[in-house]
Amino acid sequence: MNIYAPVLIITLNRYEHFKRCVESLSACTDADKTDLYIAFDYPANENHWEGYWRIEDYLTKIQGFKSVIIFKRSENFGPVKNHLEAQSKIFETYDRIILSEDDNEFSPNFLDFVNKGLNKYKDNSSIFSVSGYNYPLKIPQNYNSNIYIWCGFSAWGVGLWRDKWQKIDWNVYSALQEVRIFLKNYKQVYKLNKIANHYVPALILMLKNNVFHGDGYICLYQFQNNMNSIFPTISRVRNMGHDGSGVNCKIVNYDIYKEQKIYMDSKSYSLHSEIMQNKSINNILRLFFKNSIKSQAKSFIKLLLINLGLSRFF
Repeated sequence: MNIYAPVLIITLNRYEHFKRCVESLSACTDADKTDLYIAFDYPANENHWEGYWRIEDYLTKIQGFKSVIIFKRSENFGPVKNHLEAQSKIFETYDRIILSEDDNEFSPNFLDFVNKGLNKYKDNSSIFSVSGYNYPLKIPQNYNSNIYIWCGFSAWGVGLWRDKWQKIDWNVYSALQEVRIFLKNYKQVYKLNKIANHYVPALILMLKNNVFHGDGYICLYQFQNNMNSIFPTISRVRNMGHDGSGVNCKIVNYDIYKEQKIYMDSKSYSLHSEIMQNKSINNILRLFFKNSIKSQAKSFIKLLLINLGLSRFF
């Protein structure tokens, strides 16, 4: 039985990004069977208004979906609250969701791929999410699967199940306490750092700024619960947000994300029921996220200062 997950897009004022995102999604196979939800935040400053008004006008013109439902905010929620409240509302009706930020561009195969994964791995307790995105990696030629699993998470077009999502404690105070306790366990910190060098610095930053970052916290949750996410070997998503317009992504000189090739094939494909982590792909990912020895040393010093209660010194 095919089940089509609703899609939630979070937006505020990035009109060009949002329009490209929606139009590429409407061109996907099964878009006409998909309910599109848009969490439309309220401007936080004067610079937001022009893009906000353009998006407001565009919302009335969206076509190609089973339905379009708008959560229009009357005050500024910020990206985290805007996302979590909209997702909670959708989970009152659906047992799954596909989440996207507004700076993604999709392959025509995106919805088909993520929905297949959500249907296939729903009852697999070791799989937390189905990502439509894959990092700009060179997959080994002798790797013969369409997917791989990894202890990582990407919000750039991702399918989630309600029951697995709701097992996480999303209270900010509790999350920060969990991070603080984890960072005192140096053996576990070492193991997490071996998966990818960017995880531990992200957790340190959460404590330093007393700010919750969902992606980093989800990666920690997966690590602690022996869970992975599904990734395609060829990305179904291209991210256009490294232009300084968003909250998290910095401007990059050579935008490997914007130029990334995405899946455009029309051939049928299957997803394996059983899949194990692949050492070669794990090593490729480790190298992709590898920090310099100097950066790792700085992170270790920050970790010590955090644990000694001296974070004010960095």
